[in-house]
Amino acid sequence: MSWAVYAMTTPGGVRRLEDMPDGYAPPSLGTADEVIERIRTAVPDADASNPRWLRLNGPDHSVEVTVGKGVQVHDVTFYIHDGSAAVGVVLDVCRQLGITAYDTESGELLTPASKPPVPPPLEEDELPKRKWWRRKG
Repeated sequence: MSWAVYAMTTPGGVRRLEDMPDGYAPPSLGTADEVIERIRTAVPDADASNPRWLRLNGPDHSVEVTVGKGVQVHDVTFYIHDGSAAVGVVLDVCRQLGITAYDTESGELLTPASKPPVPPPLEEDELPKRKWWRRKG
């Protein structure tokens, strides 16, 4: 399961995505090449072999970053796959880009204490079934 984090330049004081003013359009962060270079300043070993889908992998994190397909980049989306340091890496990149990150699940501001969403419990029909020959009694 991956955890999506959305980041952009926001109007001051916006702590939740739902508080974003209607019709707000974030300003450009620069061209894709400029944004990728700034990401690589924060994470020098970033894999930019696909410049629109960067990979930030380390022994304690796995994050993919998309900068969109336009010439100008207005926002960045992070997909956190796992790792204890992943949130810190995302926040480092956001500081380098001067943008604010939001947990798309809760809409809340991403902080060092943020945790990935907990998947809902399985429904009765999704639970693994015991094999009839393993039943006792």
